[in-house]
Amino acid sequence: MNTRNLLLEIGTEEIPAGFIPGALDDLARLAGKHLDREHLTYEDVSTIGTPRRLVLFAKNLPDRQPDREEIITGPPAKVAFSSDGKPTKAGEGFARSHGISVEDLQVEDTEKGLYIVLRRIVPGRETIELLSKLLPLIITAIPFPKTMRWGTEDLRFARPVRWLIALYGKDVVPFSLAGVETGSESRGHRFMAPEAIRVPSNPEGYVKALEGVFVLADPSVRRNRLLEDARNATASVSGNILSDDKLVDINTYLTEFPSAVCGSFDKRFLALPRDVLITCMREHQKYFAVVDYKGDLRPHFVAINNTRSPRPGLVCEGHERVLRARLSDADFFFKEDLKRPLEAFVADLSGMIFHQSLGTVLDKIHRVKALAHYLAEQVARDKVKEVERAAWLCKADLLTEMVGEFPSLQGIIGREYALLSGESQEVANAIEEHYMPVRSGGELPESLPGALLSIADKMDTICGTIAIGLKPSGTADPYGLRRQALGILHIVEERSMSLSLKALIAEASHRLENQLSEVSKELITDVITFFKRRFSYDLTAKGMDHDVVEAATRVEFDDVKDCILRAKALAAVRSRPEFEPLSTAFKRIMNILKGFEGGTVNPLLLEADEEKALYEVYLSVEKKVGVSLKSREYEQALVTLLSLKPQVDSFFDHVMVMTKDIDVRANRLALLWNIACLFLRIGDLSAIVVSG
Repeated sequence: MNTRNLLLEIGTEEIPAGFIPGALDDLARLAGKHLDREHLTYEDVSTIGTPRRLVLFAKNLPDRQPDREEIITGPPAKVAFSSDGKPTKAGEGFARSHGISVEDLQVEDTEKGLYIVLRRIVPGRETIELLSKLLPLIITAIPFPKTMRWGTEDLRFARPVRWLIALYGKDVVPFSLAGVETGSESRGHRFMAPEAIRVPSNPEGYVKALEGVFVLADPSVRRNRLLEDARNATASVSGNILSDDKLVDINTYLTEFPSAVCGSFDKRFLALPRDVLITCMREHQKYFAVVDYKGDLRPHFVAINNTRSPRPGLVCEGHERVLRARLSDADFFFKEDLKRPLEAFVADLSGMIFHQSLGTVLDKIHRVKALAHYLAEQVARDKVKEVERAAWLCKADLLTEMVGEFPSLQGIIGREYALLSGESQEVANAIEEHYMPVRSGGELPESLPGALLSIADKMDTICGTIAIGLKPSGTADPYGLRRQALGILHIVEERSMSLSLKALIAEASHRLENQLSEVSKELITDVITFFKRRFSYDLTAKGMDHDVVEAATRVEFDDVKDCILRAKALAAVRSRPEFEPLSTAFKRIMNILKGFEGGTVNPLLLEADEEKALYEVYLSVEKKVGVSLKSREYEQALVTLLSLKPQVDSFFDHVMVMTKDIDVRANRLALLWNIACLFLRIGDLSAIVVSG
């Protein structure tokens, strides 16, 4: 069967840079999904794109679908035919609904018994005919963070669609979208080569054709060109751009033909804090800071243009003029802020609302300070003073001119102003670090005071928000509580803190009582359940089996460090051959013990040799396991418990637990209960899924 390449190009107005990578991934995913559904084979599906085009390639699509056998199961044979073999109304109706005669019906023996079955060959459809239907579905299904409508069209897309290419080999796949008909002509660079250009459907030819009209369609090629141009631009000032992969990506998707120029600014601005300078260049202008070989900032920057100007000096002057104004504003804000110490801003936080039900930011600071003090008393008594001081100052920079202009500098500016106000380095670092991690998987606090303050701040937000009924639901999490919960869990795990979550939540709940008229008695349970779900999600996302996590958390979820150790021990031991049968036996024990409230074993009531042997090995194992549990060597404890398997098996093979003698029965149940309690110190083995 002949094969041809598919090219789909969606030409648009400039799509926001942040939308493009996700859209390209979704375009490839949707194409593969629809092609697979239609049984159209392909060698490869790939995407590339620029601000003005999203491009899909599918290599070696066959000219038509393969023929396939369709099997339609009808009613049971005894319903379709009477006892004398004549078709009933049900049989006739099934045949008529599928356009065949009753004589063509077949009876087959299926898993459910004898049924009427229709087998027929469905001829494959022409690929170009299918693509006419599929491609509009694929395009309109691409999700974007925000969409728009334009003109009188009903289609919602990231930006208005201006042209469409749909080529199957050399043939145009006919369809229209938002009033735009498909064709075979693309567009060159908006300014350097705006005319239409014919392109081939194969990826190599397409990329080469667009390069001739100043469009580097492949993002990886564009990225490499950008970096090379930036290196060349900074060579004359003996520097290089400050490493910033995210900014490289942004500029890659802002341009179709990147061109770098290196500009300069007044050296006096180097007196500004490093992060202020970088943010001024990066956030508003998407400029790269320039550093020397030591990593120190130089009075230079690199701007990425979307055109190659014949007068780069003039272009550079324009960038310098814009940045000069930005840096002058920052310099003014910096000097204004420094007219008073950082602590002087704290009182004014009484006028900044944190949440209408949870009071002002100053109210929050009081709660966080108390919670941070509690944490420091638990894990770092020598840091109480530093933690309390950092808590008092941690939100002060929210009222500074600098953070008002550059919100991303909150915490960072707080650190700088704290140092300039005479605070210790440890307090200053904690002010910055209390926001960490700022995103899922982000950098964690390096200092212990910063880690404790981060936990306190996040726990206050989580407990307060849930207390007023704003718990996340579905995909909605407007206050980022899931991210903050993961942040706390990751800090605790990374620092290997032994900390009672329930006690911490209770402390945070107590602090809310001064703010809220009533705090629900269920708040602690609700918050611990919320954390337990995030903890389970996090461990399974890292590759741990869900049933293992469930086994560990089901018996106890309070000390995160302890729970992780128990889960890891269960994961390590479950691969042993004796684990699975013992796990099955444990489930049997737990079923037998339902309703039994516990008790001690009376050795005098042990009758059978098998229960005596089990009791003896239990006593030996209990001592060894106790030593291992005390030092949290849970894997060793489980290995020791596995040695119970022969005696447990023999017990169940020869001993009747639910005997008529009430005292003997209670004694046997107590023996099983004590054995189960040893396992439940580590995990609930009944949660572990076993084969068969």
